[in-house]
Amino acid sequence: MSPISRREVLKLSAFGSIGALSGTGCSWVAGAGASPSVPRPGQPLINTRMFWTWDHSTEWSLNLPGAHTIGSCSEYDRTTAAFIQDYTALFSWCRSHNINAVIVWGLLRVTHGGLDSAKQLCDVAAEYGVRLLCGVGLNAYGGVYYEGNSPYNLETHLQANPQLYAVDANGNSINCSTDWDGNRYPLTNTTVPGPRGFYMACPSRVENQEFIADSLVWLFKNLPLGGVQMETGDTGVCQCTLCRNRRQYPVSSFSWEDMALLYPLAAKAIRSVASDAWIVCETYSHPQPYDAGPGLAPDFGYGKPPWADAALAAFPPRVFVQWVGDRYVREDNPALVWTAEGRPPRGDLLHQMRVHFGTDWGWGAFRGEDAVDWIAKLVKMSMAAGIQGITMFGEVSPLLTGAELNYLALTDFGSTSNPTASRQLFEERIAAPLLGGADNAYDFAQFAGLLDRLYPDRLNLIPAALPQMYGRLTTLTPEAARRWCWLASEMASYTPL
Repeated sequence: MSPISRREVLKLSAFGSIGALSGTGCSWVAGAGASPSVPRPGQPLINTRMFWTWDHSTEWSLNLPGAHTIGSCSEYDRTTAAFIQDYTALFSWCRSHNINAVIVWGLLRVTHGGLDSAKQLCDVAAEYGVRLLCGVGLNAYGGVYYEGNSPYNLETHLQANPQLYAVDANGNSINCSTDWDGNRYPLTNTTVPGPRGFYMACPSRVENQEFIADSLVWLFKNLPLGGVQMETGDTGVCQCTLCRNRRQYPVSSFSWEDMALLYPLAAKAIRSVASDAWIVCETYSHPQPYDAGPGLAPDFGYGKPPWADAALAAFPPRVFVQWVGDRYVREDNPALVWTAEGRPPRGDLLHQMRVHFGTDWGWGAFRGEDAVDWIAKLVKMSMAAGIQGITMFGEVSPLLTGAELNYLALTDFGSTSNPTASRQLFEERIAAPLLGGADNAYDFAQFAGLLDRLYPDRLNLIPAALPQMYGRLTTLTPEAARRWCWLASEMASYTPL
């Protein structure tokens, strides 16, 4: 296959590459989802930026072994020193680039130092002016002390009190593990420590509610945290008699009514100790209204059901309500369109939109991808909906060029320097100096678009594109060439050896 010319590169956008740039910013090609609304003059900008991380997948020190590239509730296979080093580098970058907070799931884990290493990270975060938020599962995901023989570990609590486990309608435990295909396997060892998996508590039991409150008070008395990101769990819902009698509405893998029950009592416990803590409440949902059908509730990432607004009215004041944007920004589905109805309720709630861009969690994404065009679309649509915060995964080192550009886009789009989230403005001011000039920055975006897994046919263009990439390396500065080498290596991995 012969090399492709710059004119042919321009044609890649017609083939499906996302970001054919125009003089006024990013023009969205057919098949890339609904066109975003344009932020209006005077509309609120993005004022809160957060990174979301799992400890086991955070790899900012690339020369140390043991990181996972994907996973939830996985083991931690790096050292305590690596844990501190990874997050110290991450906090340092955040300080320099106006990232307000970092969420750490697995913060308290015996295998990387438990309370001592968590205290050390709190000190580093405070020194760098970044809020460290502990990921806390209320009914699932380990509680405040994610893994270890602690009285504040959810599994330890449930193993000592097996009558408090969540159960299905027949009274059987819903604890489970899953494989990469999403198949669920029961975990029956409910009285002794078992493999990493999903262990769930009944939200209706007063004993579990008291455990949540006591755990959060202990957490903030023992760690100078910036806050928490808390969840009720999206891996199963208790169907005991108490829960069925309490709920009025259907559930999927999570329950809005469980959120309305637990978030207020959790926030009250936190604020009794740390009145200025940031509290992020996960919804697992998008704010676009969505009707799943009679007797059904939307699952992860779909819009909110009709009864969600009543649940939101019960949320504690001044918390961050976190939504999930992927399906309505990146998924090419005419049934999932973000319209003007998808504005979160106003009032005393803050709103944060999170996405899985740059990870291996689906919707065409992959770990470290260049997702700048998708981020521009996300920020435009979020601002138009009155959402003033964005949360993205921050597990990947910015030495991977795709991750670096994503993080820089997060800091730039919706800022006073780029209030309309203009892709063209970002490219001129930020990407071009890093990639060898305006033409190279444009070409980089087009080549990177060949890797979008939503469009697998683009991979057929990689063999013709690689010579165009290799040929320019000698014309670039060493740092620009390093960034191009990352993309060339990613693309070359799809060609036969």
